[in-house]
Amino acid sequence: MRSTSGQATVDYVAVIAVLAVVFALALGVASAGAAGIVNAVTAQIRHALCVVGGGPCTVAPPTPCTVASTRDRRHFAVTLFVARLDYDRYVLREQMSDGTVRLTVARGGALGAELGVGATARWSMNGRRAGTTDELRAAAQATLGTGKVYLARDAREAAMFLRAIRDGHAPAPPREVFQDGGVRGLVEAGIGSGWLEGVSATTIGVRRDRRTGDATVTLNAGASGWGAVTTALGGPAGTADRATTLDLTLDRRRRPTELSLSAGGMIAAGVGLPVALKRAFRGARGAAALGDVGGGRWEFAARLDLRDPLVRSTWVRFRRAPTSAAAIRALGETIRDRAYLDVRAYRTGSIVRGGEAGIAGGVRVGGEYDHIIEEARLLTASSRPPAGLWERRVDCVAA
Repeated sequence: MRSTSGQATVDYVAVIAVLAVVFALALGVASAGAAGIVNAVTAQIRHALCVVGGGPCTVAPPTPCTVASTRDRRHFAVTLFVARLDYDRYVLREQMSDGTVRLTVARGGALGAELGVGATARWSMNGRRAGTTDELRAAAQATLGTGKVYLARDAREAAMFLRAIRDGHAPAPPREVFQDGGVRGLVEAGIGSGWLEGVSATTIGVRRDRRTGDATVTLNAGASGWGAVTTALGGPAGTADRATTLDLTLDRRRRPTELSLSAGGMIAAGVGLPVALKRAFRGARGAAALGDVGGGRWEFAARLDLRDPLVRSTWVRFRRAPTSAAAIRALGETIRDRAYLDVRAYRTGSIVRGGEAGIAGGVRVGGEYDHIIEEARLLTASSRPPAGLWERRVDCVAA
């Protein structure tokens, strides 16, 4: 040929044609319900276009699910006149879907002031409660906590670790260490056997991974984080005991690499779930009972790559004005469109043993002790890659 003029255009048209055929096939498979295949095809196309564009082309792999967990927590509190001192210690055992077991050992304390009016005498044993409460009290405290995370290869090694922990020994070098602190307010009111409690807390923590050198800063996101979650899920969830946290991960050179937003709450009986949760749980085993029975909990997690310029600019805008409605909405929309999403539902239960006694007439004298064992078992789990479809996490549910 005398000239290759126009060859690039022909090649470009050919590539577009191939992409059109691939997308058409992907849509056809999607209609048949094979979301995993569609997500794999879409991910490869996005990666190829990213490579051609010269952008950051990292792919966030799915993380293992917690398929079952047991938290053994002991709580002590003493109030003398105005001063209140709390101490908590817990051991959390998490069975992961990849066969490993995570063990978290944490302890923390709180110191502050408490005032009240009335008297309390109660005890709990093997699921039965007795006593009476006719008291109104409020407290404000500063909190501080530390902890370590160990990773066992299997259940047998986890049992060895737990025995060492109970004997007061370090079973192995910890995989992670963390510290957190903050402030909290506590309001409690009781009449007879009825009891209401409200807690508002602001905490910040730092977690270090000793294997990778990464550091993660955790912040209680409060109402701002919940607003972003609501936008991402397409509507509010009818839940109680809800919480949201923001995690900012820094690499060894302390450069921000990932932003995570997590949320969760107890599933209220007889309420509808947000649009995204309905799509995620559609057809999943155990999903039909989520809104019909108590003792259920849902968890939502979103991971964003801060090397993406759009994600980074949205995060900077939110960080500068975390209470701005526009910034919250923009963060929620970015999570919805560009984050790797995980949604899980658990059946939960707890056993409480302990008691409390106190009397107050402005100043207060009293003490309490509770031994709480909380258990959770995974009902269903789904994930959705950026711009992909919701698919069931078979690796988690079948574990």
